[in-house]
This record gives sequence, C-alpha cells and structure tokens, in this order.
Amino acid sequence: MPCCLSHSRLECYTAAELAASSQQTAVTQINSGFASASARPSYAPHSRIAPSHINLTLNVTEAALMAKTVKAQVAITLAVPASSISSSAVNRELVLNAVSLNIEKVVGADSWNYDGKLLSLHWVSNYSGGIVVIDYTIERPIAGLYFHVADSLVPDRALHVITDHETERARYWLPCVDYPLVRTTLEYTITHSTHHTAVANGAHISTTVSPTDPSISTSVYKLLNHTCPSYLICWAVGDFLSVDDGDVDGMPLKYLCSRDNKFVTKENLLNTFGKTGTMIRWMQKKVGLKFPWEKYYQIVSPKIAGGAMENISLVTFNTVFLVDERLGQDGWRKSVDGINIHEMAHTYFGNLLTNRHFEHAWLKEAWATYMDYCWTEDHDSYEEARFDAFSNMEDYISETSSYVRPIVCRTYDNSWDMFDEHTYPGGACRLHMLRHILGDDTFWAAVKNYVNTYNGRFVETEDFKRALESESGLNLTKFFDQWIYGRGFPKVKAEYSYDADKKIVQIALEQTQADKDLEIPAVFEVTLEVDVIDVDGKVHSTEVVFNDASGAKVIAFVLMGDAKPDIVEVDPRGKVLHTLDFNPGEAILEGTAKRGRDIMSRIRSYRQLIKNADISCMKKVSAAVHEEPFWGVRQQVYDALSKSKLQSAVDILANALAIEKDPKALRMLVNAASFKDSRIREGLLRILARPASELSGRTRRFAYTNLGRQRHPDDAAVLIQAAADPENNDLHGFTLAGIITGLGLHRSREAFDALVGMVFSHTSGGARRVPESCVVHTIDAIAASLPWQDNAILRRETAEKLAELVRADPAPRVQKAGIHALAKLGNDGAPHAGVCLRVASTAFAAQETRALVAQVDEMRENNADGGAAAALRKTVDALEERLREMEAVVQLLEAKEKSGLFKPETDA
Repeated sequence: MPCCLSHSRLECYTAAELAASSQQTAVTQINSGFASASARPSYAPHSRIAPSHINLTLNVTEAALMAKTVKAQVAITLAVPASSISSSAVNRELVLNAVSLNIEKVVGADSWNYDGKLLSLHWVSNYSGGIVVIDYTIERPIAGLYFHVADSLVPDRALHVITDHETERARYWLPCVDYPLVRTTLEYTITHSTHHTAVANGAHISTTVSPTDPSISTSVYKLLNHTCPSYLICWAVGDFLSVDDGDVDGMPLKYLCSRDNKFVTKENLLNTFGKTGTMIRWMQKKVGLKFPWEKYYQIVSPKIAGGAMENISLVTFNTVFLVDERLGQDGWRKSVDGINIHEMAHTYFGNLLTNRHFEHAWLKEAWATYMDYCWTEDHDSYEEARFDAFSNMEDYISETSSYVRPIVCRTYDNSWDMFDEHTYPGGACRLHMLRHILGDDTFWAAVKNYVNTYNGRFVETEDFKRALESESGLNLTKFFDQWIYGRGFPKVKAEYSYDADKKIVQIALEQTQADKDLEIPAVFEVTLEVDVIDVDGKVHSTEVVFNDASGAKVIAFVLMGDAKPDIVEVDPRGKVLHTLDFNPGEAILEGTAKRGRDIMSRIRSYRQLIKNADISCMKKVSAAVHEEPFWGVRQQVYDALSKSKLQSAVDILANALAIEKDPKALRMLVNAASFKDSRIREGLLRILARPASELSGRTRRFAYTNLGRQRHPDDAAVLIQAAADPENNDLHGFTLAGIITGLGLHRSREAFDALVGMVFSHTSGGARRVPESCVVHTIDAIAASLPWQDNAILRRETAEKLAELVRADPAPRVQKAGIHALAKLGNDGAPHAGVCLRVASTAFAAQETRALVAQVDEMRENNADGGAAAALRKTVDALEERLREMEAVVQLLEAKEKSGLFKPETDA
C-alpha cells in the first residue's frame, strides 16, 4: 500500500498533496483530530451472496486509450453457503459498488437497479448461486483507472493506462464488492494494440495477434490458484519499457516502466529493482513460506499517486522511485530498497493473509514497515538498523501531537484515514516490542506459524495475538489492551543525581502520559533498561520495571565504584516505544553525545544541549558534532539546530556546510540550512558551485530552496538562470523543483513573474514551459510568493488564473494544487471558494474529498479574518529575525562577562 512515510514523503508529494493528506477537521471527541464528530464505527459487510471468480473482458486499443474510454464486460461467479438463514434480504440481494459507470446490460439477476454509486442485483426467491454478466462502459473515470495521455499542455507522455485502488477505488471502473472481505480468482481477456504491452495479475497465458487485423492483439492472464480482494486487482496497457531479470525458483521477474523521458532505461530499471531476487529469497526464509505467485512483475508509472502498491504478482511504483547512480549516493537507493521490501512483504501480510476489514490495517502495514527494518538489520550495520527503528518511532510520535488513536480503530470518516503513522511506524514499533518480549526464536517461530495457519484466509488482530500466545505460552491480553486496543505510549521524565561520597547514581523515571479524557493510562507495563558508563568505560546496568504495583514513578540506584559516571543511556537497545524528557546536566549530556554507544542516546543528548541553548552547551555541540562517526546522528543534530531558531545554531551549520562530506548527511544539512544569514548563503553557493555530478538532485534541490530563503537581491537572477538550464531538469526534476521552490521563497517580483510564466505562458506548440513533474511545485511556489506581492490587481488576477486551473485543468494533481494555493491566499482566494468546493466535491475519489473540502473551509476562514493571516506571517518573520539578532548580542555579553572584560552594573 502507499508506503511513503515521513522520512520519504518529501520526495513523493508536493506541499499541496501533503496538506491534503494531513488535513483534519478539529472536533471535540475522544478521537479528536483523527475522525470528525460525525464519524461512526465501520464494520465489514455481510457476505452471504459472495463473488468467487471475476472474468474481465476489456477493449483497450490505442483509440480507446486516447479517448480514455474502455468497453468492458465482467462475468461474476457468485457462491452462496449451503446453510440457510432466516433473513430473506441477504438471500435475495447483492449490492455492488460501481461509481459513475455506464451500465448497459445485466444478465443473471431477476432485476437490477443502479443509482450511479451502487448496482443492486435482486432475485425473486432465495438465490443459490450462478453467474451474473454485466456489460458496461468506463468513460474518463475520476479514480481507480488512470489514463496517461499526451495533450497540448504535456505532449511527452507515454501512452498507457493503469489501475491503482487502495483503499476503495476499484469501484470507479469495476462493479464489485469493494471491500477486503471479498476475495476472488481472476481472469482477464484484454484486447489492445499490438505495439502495446498488456499485463495483469496472475499467469500470462497467451498474447495472440488478430488474424484479421495484425495491429490488434489479445492477451490473457489468469489468477486461479489464489484469491484476490478488489484493492489488489491490477492491470495495465500501454507503452512500457521492460527488462527480464531471471527467476526465483521458477517464478519469473520482470520490471516495466512507462517511456516518459530519457531516464527510463534498462540500466536504471535494473539499478532500481536489481536486488528483488535476493530480497525474495531472504524473505521466504524469514517468514517460512515460499512465494506462491506465477510471476513477480514490478511496474513503474507516474499515475501511482500513493507511492507504491502491492497488487498480487504485479507491484506498482510511482516513477519517483526510479534510481540512477547520482540519486543512489544520498540514501535514496536505500529508501527505494526499503519500499521494495515493504511491498514484497505484503505478499504475506495483506495478500495471502488479508485483513477482514480496515480496523485491522496494521496487520499488513505495520508488518510491511517492520520487514523493511528487518532487511536493514540483516544486511546493513547495527547503527543503520537502530536508526531505522528510531525513525519509525519519531514518525509515529510526531503524529501523536495531532491526535492519538488506538491502533485498532473502527471509527473513522474514510478507510483511507486508517493508513497513517499510527498504522505504519506506530504498529511496527509495537511489533518490535513484542519481538523483544518473546525473544527472537520464539517470535519468528510464532510468525511462521501465523503465516502458514492463515495462508489464504482472512485475519483479525486476535488471530495474530493467539499465534504469539500459542508459541510463547505468554498471556498477551494486557499488552494488546494497552498497546493495540488502547491509546498512547509512555512519556517518561527522568531525573538524575550522583552522590560522589556514596558512589551511587540515582535515576528516577516517571511516566507522565496519563490523560483521563483520552483514556491514556497512567502506567504502561514496561521494563526500561538503564546503562551508566563510567569514565573508565565500564558499564553499570539496571532495569526499571513499571507495573500496577510500582505506580507511575520508579527510582533505581546504580553502584558505580571509584570511577565517575560519564554516560547515561535509557533503553539503549531500543526495546520500548517511549519519549524521554531527560536533562542530567552538561557533563553527562556531553559525555553521552560524544561517547555514547547508542545512537538514540547520542541524538537525545545533542537535542537537550541545543534545547538548553546557553553558550556553553552550544560550544559543546559545535565541538562534538563534526567528530560524530554516524551520519544519521549528524543529520539529526543539523535538524535540531535548524528547529532551534538560535543564532548560535547558524555558526555550527555554516561551518558544517564547509566540511560535511557524507552525501546522506549533506543532503539533510543543506535542508536544515534554512536561516537567512550571509554565512549560510555563502555556504549554499559554494555547494552549488560543485560539479553537478558530485551532488544528488535532492541535495541540489534543498540548496536552491534555501538559497531562495536568503532573499538576496542577486539570487533571483541566479535562480531564474538555473531554472532555464536543461541540465537541472534531472531525474524526477528534483533540482528544478528546488529552484522553483526557491523562487517562491525569494518573494521578489522578478522571481514571481518567472513562476507565473512557467505555468501560464506556453510554447508555440501550446505546452507548458515547466516539465509535468514540476507543475505542482510551481503552483505551490506561486502561492508562497503571491501574498508578498504589493500589487493588489496582480494578486487578484493570479488568483483568477489559479481558479481556472481548478475548474478546467485536465490533470487532477494540478486541480488539487490550485485548491491548496487558493486556500492560502486569504481575501484574494476567497472569491473562488465556490468553484473549489464544486471540484473538490465531485472530481476526486470519496477518500480524498473530505480533506480537499476542509481546505476550502480554510479558504473561507481566511476570508473571514480580513487578510490578517498574511499580515501575521510577515510580522512573525520580522520578529524571528529580530530575535536572532538579540540573541547574538546576549551571547556576546555572556562571553565578555565570563572573560572578565565586562561586568554588569549592580545596585549599590
């Protein structure tokens, strides 16, 4: 399923898409921030009359692709249990999801009716099973089936069509029970142009050229040995480059990509997916079950909006995951490997073992996220794996600042809402805890038993719990009550003291998360390990046990011997999901930051030193960070310095720009260098002066973005010139996207005019002057710059142009970006709320509509404040800059006072 978690979402989504995906309605109930007040519990439907086989016939010739119209027939085999029940309704009616289809004929039901969303099939007497055949036409669907067709605005698209369904989007092209509860076997007969490729779930049976028209062929695929829920149904037809990559135990591997640009090569496909065979062999051994598919194909298309999708035997990826050598050097290759593993893990967790309904989404998404960690653990360094676990924890905890919900949760506005950071990394963290509770051997034995027992069946959370309990003999009811069905996690406050005379360290740990309104308990039953390392390097360990008897606060004592404590690490092996508030003093913080064995402890110590913010602490950070051996710790320090808004942080970041060599750390350093400061600007210009071959597109992206933040008068011309350089339109347009964002942040009229020209002025052939991959970035940049333009007529005219994009642009991503932009423009955007609401309500899948409508509501609120929001943004910017200037003065006075050169006046 969509797998772009927080650490990679910046690469997968634009500002508009991130805003839409995270938009929540403020409500005052226990799931506030997650579900609206009108949300109700959701349950799986009845399955008395259930589809068991789907036979699809599709006409997808080049003419059909160009018209975005497909003639289709679906023959659905229906099965009914032999047992009888008293309810006549469920014996005589089947309701299929079918949105905005042209239903032409239904055979096999006594009667039927269609309201544009639901196709209801009726029988006069109790139905005993059979086949229903539906003839229909799919015409320009708004979701589920995505056409990639060149037009005057974007003439270089490679013609194709592809499906993408999760969670409830198959219904926009296929009459079906569009819930995971129903699984069927599949059969496809696809008529297509001979020069195009057709692929689908299951085994490729044949491709036959028509004897009467050699320009037309028919391809047949069958998935008969396994069943498939609607969200995993997948097929594609069009202009694809493909490369074969051998097989795994007779299962052929093939990679495909739409031929959209010069970067689509066999070399880059192999560079992206070349580890697939090795990964499958590893995973089969890890989980204890052979891959059951007739083939394993991976197909790349720009139409896969969610990132990637684990469709049975035909896994789809967005083009952003295509990797070349330059992108591979900054960590993107590792991210793509992780996504490959994530989707591959769904073979077991989701495809073979399918969740009965959406409240159990964590059983597949948490597992897919955790298997990514396990791959790193088995193939990279311990610190790389620890950093992955840390990232999962951070991503989940970040979301809990907006809302806290149970992992298993039936109350939501749309099933799509369940696919959040609680489900993915939040669930993965809980799996990691269970692994430590059971121990490696028992845990993996239980997992293998779980997978083999429920292979081909539906699962609920209790099934997984019983498998763990059966193997371990443990009663895990309380763990699941607290961690899976309950809310929250331990928020630990630690206090430290050292008695030099008694040679004893005292550690007091207190859980502070209790919240009666949210039903978050005062005590989570956990054991936290604490290591105290003395100056001689000897480790002194203890455990702090929390349970109902201990209460929320526990004090532990550690006997030290003659050597003083130097390092304190809480949960140094990462066994417990928690946050830690711990300020043991500068000496311990410095020792832990510089010499701690655990990267999480080092990161926490650096963060606390930066939070302390005084000149002594910042000197310790400056002295230590450049000697830090692991790139991920440096990356986190750079991020903490950026968020601190301290002038002293500028000194450290500016120095780091001159000396940081690791490509992964450099990328995040450049992203963190967001201060408006002459030294930062000089450092960014030095980096951009390097040969492009030395830097990844993502690093250059952030460098150009933050150069725009400097708002130096000379830099508008630098950015405009860079935007015109075709070399900066690299793979995925990362560099160009950064230049465009930088132009928006520059705020000058010159930069603004350049942005408007990219979207709204066209070449002689009618094409936009910016590549399709960067159109949405350009609209975001216009929205960022427009409030800073003093010409009111210019602002209104630009808002009108944006509203026209919302109303009429053929690309849904552009329409979404226009809505997002207008929502940010206050009075200038408000007159266009009507068109935005109409498009937001009708042009997208239901699972996207609520978030888009919420942005329109934001637009109306901005109108109500009379433009105060834009004025407030300007005031905040000015105050932040003034605050940094004042801080520099204060630090100078502190330094003079400590040196004895200056003594403050005192009262007589």
